[in-house]
Amino acid sequence: MDFEDDSYSSYYMNKENSGGVGFSGGIDFQNCRTFVGFLKLVYNAMKKFSSSLYITTNTFFDEMFVIQENITHLSKSQNHLLKNIVAKMESKFDKCWGKGEKINHLLYVAVVLDPRKKLRFLKFSFSKIYRNEVADEMIELVRGTLVKLYDYYFCVDSPNVQVLIGSERTRMEGKSIGCSDPYAMVNSRFERFLEAKQSIGCSNEIDKYLAENCESRRGDVKFEIFGWWKANSNRYQVLSKSARDVLAVPVSTIASELAFSTKGRILDPFQSSLSPLMVQNLVCAQDWLQALVPISFRK
Repeated sequence: MDFEDDSYSSYYMNKENSGGVGFSGGIDFQNCRTFVGFLKLVYNAMKKFSSSLYITTNTFFDEMFVIQENITHLSKSQNHLLKNIVAKMESKFDKCWGKGEKINHLLYVAVVLDPRKKLRFLKFSFSKIYRNEVADEMIELVRGTLVKLYDYYFCVDSPNVQVLIGSERTRMEGKSIGCSDPYAMVNSRFERFLEAKQSIGCSNEIDKYLAENCESRRGDVKFEIFGWWKANSNRYQVLSKSARDVLAVPVSTIASELAFSTKGRILDPFQSSLSPLMVQNLVCAQDWLQALVPISFRK
């Protein structure tokens, strides 16, 4: 624009001479690139949180961890402009989330109920963001919440669980007797033997679930968490019921466009006949009135 348009250069030259904002230089564009990269993380997180076609509860902590890591990285920047803006973002982040203690603990439970993560992912993330002492404290809080939830479901569903255990055992024994493939029968019995060995010393389903290795995260795109709990519902009869209820809760009920646009707050079903000019005036007036830099209302 500076090279092609004389009006552009003269306009900004006058602005600069009168103490206003001058030309956009290389540093300005570099700052834009940095912020576009960071805001893309926030935008992608909001799109994930506001989706209604797949489970979002178990993904929230991944997004929060990535955003917080980037805020911490940008806060160490040598660029004063970036550093000042990120400092404000960091204070807002801490005000909303704190050191993890301000987040609803049930959201952490959803992360633990993801067989690819369990408590190990939480401990890893907390130890990277905060001190190990904070990580240990938060892990104990989350585990306590999970135990309370399990105890509630166990009290409600314990009669059904016992009946299911008896019927499942009968069904499996019947299968073994009339099994046409003896090798498959041996493999099935060996798997049950390994499960029994692995669960020695585990007093309940929680201990058994957390003691087992995490599922591989390599096939994350194709992994269906509800499918996993359905396939393992015989092994975790109480825990699978709580997982079904917790994971079904959406992280956010706010549409993603409302997080980045005020249009939805101005145009609604009861106030939808405003002209485009009036909508523009309302949006601009609100932005000017909330601006940190004082403006001339008369102008």
